[in-house]
Amino acid sequence: VWSNGATTQSITVSASGSYSVSVDNGTCSSATSAPTTVTVNALPATPTISASGATTFCQGGSVTLTSSASTGNVWSTGATTQSITVSASGSYSVSVNNGSCSSALSAPTTVTVNALPATPIISASGATTFCQGGNVTLTSSAATGNVWSTGATTQSITVSTSGSYSVSVDNGSCSSATSAPATVTVNALPATPTISASGATTFCQGGNVTLTSSAATGNVWSNGATTQSITVSASGAYSVSVDNGSCSSATSAPTTVTVNALPATPTISASGATTFCQGGNVTLTSSAATGNVWSTGATTQSITVSTSGSYSVSVDNGSCSSATSAATPVTVNALPDAGITQSGGIVTATQSGATYQWYTCANVQIDNETGQTFTPTVIGDYYVVVTNGDCSVTSACIAVATLGTRDFGYNQFKIYPNPVDDLLNIEYTGVLNQVEVFNIVGQRLIMRRVGTSSAQIDMSNLPAGTFFVKATSGSASKTYKVIKK
Repeated sequence: VWSNGATTQSITVSASGSYSVSVDNGTCSSATSAPTTVTVNALPATPTISASGATTFCQGGSVTLTSSASTGNVWSTGATTQSITVSASGSYSVSVNNGSCSSALSAPTTVTVNALPATPIISASGATTFCQGGNVTLTSSAATGNVWSTGATTQSITVSTSGSYSVSVDNGSCSSATSAPATVTVNALPATPTISASGATTFCQGGNVTLTSSAATGNVWSNGATTQSITVSASGAYSVSVDNGSCSSATSAPTTVTVNALPATPTISASGATTFCQGGNVTLTSSAATGNVWSTGATTQSITVSTSGSYSVSVDNGSCSSATSAATPVTVNALPDAGITQSGGIVTATQSGATYQWYTCANVQIDNETGQTFTPTVIGDYYVVVTNGDCSVTSACIAVATLGTRDFGYNQFKIYPNPVDDLLNIEYTGVLNQVEVFNIVGQRLIMRRVGTSSAQIDMSNLPAGTFFVKATSGSASKTYKVIKK
């Protein structure tokens, strides 16, 4: 029989006290056992857990869990500190052990650690070093959730300024690590050059102008040249840019060059021969109707020239002058001297070295009188036509009042009968070359070549009247007056 009234062999006790037992066999009771003292110690208070922040966070984060008990804490992780910092998902609890007893376990605190999105990679659409005015598109390997260092949230961004560009991915819960940066370098452009011209940029065919860039080096002209200056002779719009090896400047304002075509080269036509005698002229005509400028200074289509020279013409249309025409030479020959003199019945032309033809002043040509000197056989008036080259001149008339001789003596000749009816006989101490018969106006009626010392002339067919018979031997001659009955 137990002190608590139980009659079983064993009792289970949970309260402090002194417990004893005796045995009752139905008749007698034994002495009471020595007491057994049971002491039940009180449990520590069940602790509570407080978190320093959210218990759901992203990989790489942590939270500090703190027990409400300052000492005796035994965490489910095995830690015995009042606070633990955790960075892994799990259910965390704590109890308190005061050295004798342990408290009940606290309510668990669940920590959830979300995995981070994959770190994105940036790809570029082209070179990341380029010239001002260019750009490059940077694209994240993540299709969604991108957050760029510029603040953009698209998968791709297009950038045109120098800088270091990076991106991370935010899936709504967590952000990835930031990508490796993409460095973009934008080089400044060289200054835009200007063009200066050495002269007028509108000129005539055959001319040129030199165009010069304001940049000393790196020039690239629109015609492909790479020098600072170019010389151009064709119409066009010329511009230049500067390339410094990295970048090209903006193209300069164009310089327009206008090359005007030359008028057609004129030709000269002559109204007649261009070699003529003094006193004549020739008209030279340009093939161009207008704009003519002659070498004489004349500006008409035609010019009339009377002096020797080389004549040419060009055409000026107000903008350009044509090439000069082929020259037309004009030769004006001097006239022979028209002087004539008389001495002793012999008439002489002043001009020597020419050809001559003598005439009566009745304009009757005297046959065979073609020497510089003329000895008339009839008293009268005479003139000579003197020809030197292609030019002829007519002398003034000169009056011959006495008849002259040329080295014949009268005693060397016999001429008979005189007057004569029909046959006239002539005898000479030398050889007669020729005998001629003239009427009183100087017309030759008979001419006979002889070659002997005598001749007989038949005058039967001549009318009655006065005639002159001229006998010639070598360079000498003699004229006789003969009466025909």
